[in-house]
Amino acid sequence: MPKKSIDFQKTVIYTIKTGNSLYVGSTTNFTQRKSGHTNCITNENKKNYNLKLYKAIRANDNEWSMLPHSKFPCNDKIEQTIEEERIRQLLKADLNVRSCGTGINFSALGRRGYDKHYWTETKDKRNQTVKCECGCNVAKQNLPRHKRSKKHQRLIQSQIKDK
Repeated sequence: MPKKSIDFQKTVIYTIKTGNSLYVGSTTNFTQRKSGHTNCITNENKKNYNLKLYKAIRANDNEWSMLPHSKFPCNDKIEQTIEEERIRQLLKADLNVRSCGTGINFSALGRRGYDKHYWTETKDKRNQTVKCECGCNVAKQNLPRHKRSKKHQRLIQSQIKDK
């Protein structure tokens, strides 16, 4: 069965408060995410059972509240995660284990998220073209490789013969 596409236009940044501590998260399905947190608090078989957030909730007699902080319609996981990190820093959330995938730390996005961010940010630089002395238009980043090519050497030789 094909994976259901995610509608990031429904993104919600939320907070979880337990005692004097705070956690910031994001989701496109608030109700389902709240259920997931509840399950991780009580189910010892869940891999996230021992995360700082859930330990703090259990230490606070399972008293916690999850509330929407803001709606944030966006286009993809990168935008969602960057906004989540901005809010996490703004509110000084102390229960998040790591940053939420900013330009420095992409652990929340994984390798694919980093790659997408990198290729998006460097697109203009990669597409910049220059005219080589042989007459070819070449992407600036490929110029050294082009100059080693047989095509470049052949065109330079033909220019020398024509003089």
